[in-house]
Amino acid sequence: MWFSRFLAELLETLNPAIAAVLVGAGSYLGYRMAWLGGENLTFGAGMGLVGGVVAAALVCGLIANLSLIEQHLALIADDIEEMRARDAGELDGKR
Repeated sequence: MWFSRFLAELLETLNPAIAAVLVGAGSYLGYRMAWLGGENLTFGAGMGLVGGVVAAALVCGLIANLSLIEQHLALIADDIEEMRARDAGELDGKR
């Protein structure tokens, strides 16, 4: 269980870097496609940038929402564990 939380926190930490890579890759791919097609390089890079921002918003937004759901589920699980301990009498006198 601890490894799952570790991976979730790692993915949450790397989320901004993933967004930067997606935006950069989109710009580069737009530039390269414009260069290969003999088109305006600035326009190609700009279109790639827009595509990269859209991809980053979709991917990183999904990661952020899943991370938020995981945090809420962890809080609920901790509360349930505390309620079970209280019902079993393990928390008597700790208040």
